[in-house]
Amino acid sequence: MDASALGRARAELERLIDGITVAMLTTVAADGVLRSRPLLLERLQPDGSLTFLTHLSSQKVSELAGDARVNIAFVGADGARYVSVSGTGAIVHDPSRMHAMWNPTYRAWFPKGPDDPDSAILTVTIDRVEYWDVPSSRLVRLWGVVRAVATGEVAEAGEHGTIEFGD
Repeated sequence: MDASALGRARAELERLIDGITVAMLTTVAADGVLRSRPLLLERLQPDGSLTFLTHLSSQKVSELAGDARVNIAFVGADGARYVSVSGTGAIVHDPSRMHAMWNPTYRAWFPKGPDDPDSAILTVTIDRVEYWDVPSSRLVRLWGVVRAVATGEVAEAGEHGTIEFGD
């Protein structure tokens, strides 16, 4: 993907996840079961990857060692935006990067600070983004559902699209 296409894809993803701070990360366990858990999004990087902080001792780290495929689901607070990010996850323990990203509130999860030997950075390299964007208010959406039920037509679901990040 050339730099301008990456820039457009990144800008669109940034718009879609703006204001959504917690995402659900899904990994593949050793037995093939999908496991999801909430994670605080640290940042969307300039290269289009997503960064999260975690612990080396966490189950997700061992799951990623066996199968690096992940999915991250974002849902807007008002229920009008849904974003599904598919990609691969990589874990590193990098105290210098932890220092650069450090926020004092992170001490709640990392009591030993940015030098915590159990700290890890999860970077997700994005392959594809799929989204559903319903820009109207809840009342308008509810009216659309009522109208669809009354007329027998399918309710409008809003804008649906994909963004490819891969080559």
